[in-house]
Amino acid sequence: MQHTPPETHASEPPVLPAPVAARRRGWRPRIGIGSRLALGLAAVAAVILMGHELATRTTRQATDAVRTMQSESEPLARRASAVLERLVAFDRSVSEYLQAGRSSDFSTITAAGDALQSALTAYYDSTPAPSITPPAAQLRTQLSNHIASGQQLAKSAAQRAQWVDERNAALDRVYHYVASAGGAGMAINGTQVIAQRSLSELEVAIATIRGNFSVGAAMARREQDFATVLSAHSAELQKSPGKAWLDLVHEDFATATRLRVAIEHFDAANGPARRQLLEDSTALTVALEEQLQDPARLGLLQAAEHAASSAQIAEHTLTMTGAAVLGLVLIVSVALALSISLPVRRLTVAIRSMASGNRDARAPRGGSAEIDELAESFNTMAVHISSAEAKLRAHQVELERHVAERTRQLHHLAHHDPLTQLPNRRQLSARLANALMRAKASGQRIALLFVDVDNFKSINDTLGHNFGDRVLQGIARRLQGAAGGGGLLARLGGDEFTVLIEDVKSVEEVESRAAAIVTTLQHPLTIDGRALSTSASVGASLYPDHAEDAEGLLRAADVALFRAKELGRNRFALYKAALYDAAAQRFRLEQSLRKAVEAGDLMLMFQPQVALHTFEVTGLEALLRWRKPDGRIATATEFIHIAEKTGLIHELTDWVLRSATSTVAAWRAQGWQRACVAINVSPPQFLESDFVGHVARSLEVTGLPASALELELTETVFQTGATTIDSLRRLRELGVSIALDDFGIGYSSLTSLEQLPITRVKLDRMLIEGIDTNPRSAAIVRSIVALCHGLGLQVVAEGVERPAQLEFLSHCGPLAVQGYLLAYPVEAHQAEEESKAAAARAKLIGENAAKAPHSDTVGNALVFVGPGGGRKRST
Repeated sequence: MQHTPPETHASEPPVLPAPVAARRRGWRPRIGIGSRLALGLAAVAAVILMGHELATRTTRQATDAVRTMQSESEPLARRASAVLERLVAFDRSVSEYLQAGRSSDFSTITAAGDALQSALTAYYDSTPAPSITPPAAQLRTQLSNHIASGQQLAKSAAQRAQWVDERNAALDRVYHYVASAGGAGMAINGTQVIAQRSLSELEVAIATIRGNFSVGAAMARREQDFATVLSAHSAELQKSPGKAWLDLVHEDFATATRLRVAIEHFDAANGPARRQLLEDSTALTVALEEQLQDPARLGLLQAAEHAASSAQIAEHTLTMTGAAVLGLVLIVSVALALSISLPVRRLTVAIRSMASGNRDARAPRGGSAEIDELAESFNTMAVHISSAEAKLRAHQVELERHVAERTRQLHHLAHHDPLTQLPNRRQLSARLANALMRAKASGQRIALLFVDVDNFKSINDTLGHNFGDRVLQGIARRLQGAAGGGGLLARLGGDEFTVLIEDVKSVEEVESRAAAIVTTLQHPLTIDGRALSTSASVGASLYPDHAEDAEGLLRAADVALFRAKELGRNRFALYKAALYDAAAQRFRLEQSLRKAVEAGDLMLMFQPQVALHTFEVTGLEALLRWRKPDGRIATATEFIHIAEKTGLIHELTDWVLRSATSTVAAWRAQGWQRACVAINVSPPQFLESDFVGHVARSLEVTGLPASALELELTETVFQTGATTIDSLRRLRELGVSIALDDFGIGYSSLTSLEQLPITRVKLDRMLIEGIDTNPRSAAIVRSIVALCHGLGLQVVAEGVERPAQLEFLSHCGPLAVQGYLLAYPVEAHQAEEESKAAAARAKLIGENAAKAPHSDTVGNALVFVGPGGGRKRST
């Protein structure tokens, strides 16, 4: 390469080479762009470092102040407030307990006292320790004594409440003795009422005592009046009802009088203690505010002020530092721009040439080191472009590798369950088909086990689906161990797993493997530190014993699984041909029922309920029936269980509600103004969130008053918790009556009669069956009816089929009856006429019973004419 000397002009001397020019001028060091930039940056850095140091110092002070406030002042203020809140809560618990006046739950007072004691410990024993003054230290002892005093006072009040309950019980027994002996009078011929004078006076005297729950001189006078009446008629009462009766009355009345005196003494002695407790509470509240809360608030305020002051100083420091940096940067930028712009212009021509498409363009070398380096970088740009193209080709290869890896992952996902990484349904189908081919060729047997986790839905609903997924992963790990190396474990979806076992030697081996799976899942499963009790149902089928193809084996295992669940879950079942027949029968019945719903083959029949004290129809019960294709009418008991299992029960209940309300509304429009209907509601339908709204809309659409509708619920519904009680209250607010159906054969406690918002109790037919033949049954029914009447509940007796039953029930007070003795269920167009006939039959049977000589009906044979006109015999 030849050197071309630089072009010279007449006005300026020729440019000499740099070494020659340097020798002529002497050496003068030059400051390059980097050096200049370094000096400018050094100056900026110095200013920044100085500002950073100042800002760091002030910021650290502000941070320390905030930390002190957060770690000491603020927690101390919260703990002081917590002590005051726990004191108020404890005093409120004691006050509410004392005002209740009865034996309520004492655990609330104990819990409130423990909470206050814990708050005291958290304040006084906190770290770092607060500054405790002598009055504050003494306050802790006073609060502990206050807790003990409040608990002792509550315990004393509990004793008083127990005396009140025992006194009321004694008075109730005295009233029961007087009333049962005839104090309230006895009906003669249904119209006249007679009563023994002595018993009547005693009944009035004891009623005035029972009706007033106060104590004092007035109550003492009432007790004296009763004792006077009792003493005046003592001779007469010893004859009838008798001396034993009189002794019981004396004993219980004496107990009530003694307890009343004890209560008065207790009130006189315990009043000052209550006032002292209230005064102590007020004084302690004031002391807490002065000794604990006010100092804590003051410390918190001082810490906040200190933090705010430090923050302001830091903000000012940062502002000044920023201004200095900005000014210095501006000066350095101007200097650098002037020193760089001129040399850079020489590169402009080369760069524009490169931009126009000349890939051979090169920048001239020379100038400062930085400009020379820039030219060198520009000249190597073509090399970099070639390198970039090579990298692009390598990236293409890597991308293709990623595509292949992703394809492999998708293939894995297509044949495995993403949650448990077990084979999925697709892989199971392929493996099962291959296993069947091998078994057919070798004559081996294959077992297929369906595993379903029992009640897994409740885990998802209660603990969430994410927790449920971890439970499924834990169950999958256990099933892998139980399946063993010779079995294929797959997850079909949800909580369903399948185990494929090849080369099965015997049925006993299959049963052993299934039992091992059931046993494995019975052990508690620990997920996220929570121990869960799990169980599973297993259904098993064998090739070639139960089926010869994959679909048949799967179907047989599914049928066996259904049988295991029918037997109560947590067990296994082996397929049998009879199980398939039963499943097929259920399926046919389900399909027929669905067609009947769609075709309108369902119908309502109505059975009247007659009040024995007025011989009037109080309402009709709507009974669901199914008109079969052969003309037979099936009762609800034949198909309702299928409807509940398949979910059809919701459609059936909706249809019954619409049809019944529309029918009764039509009766009323035609002149039957007192028509009312009772509808049976299944538990699944009632537990729906919008059931109450659905009832309200049905009443609104049909125009039927809510008072004309009664919903009959079984005892199962009432055991589902607070949500059910809320729905019942909303229905009662709407005006709909609620009846407790089938009472006497379930699990409802007598307490539920008082707590539930119901209006009527229906005695089950099994309870009524033996009242005319079994004295114990009669006594039970009589007691239940009296209890319901005492609670203000109406009573309906179901299944009345014999006159002797009707006669017995007529002596149990005002109640209604329902049964074949008075009327069979009829269709809607016959309901009004049949209701009138039922009332007439009840009146006729009642009159005949009144005319007949009174005798014990137990064991006697009666002949009567039923609603169908035929003669029946009752024994």
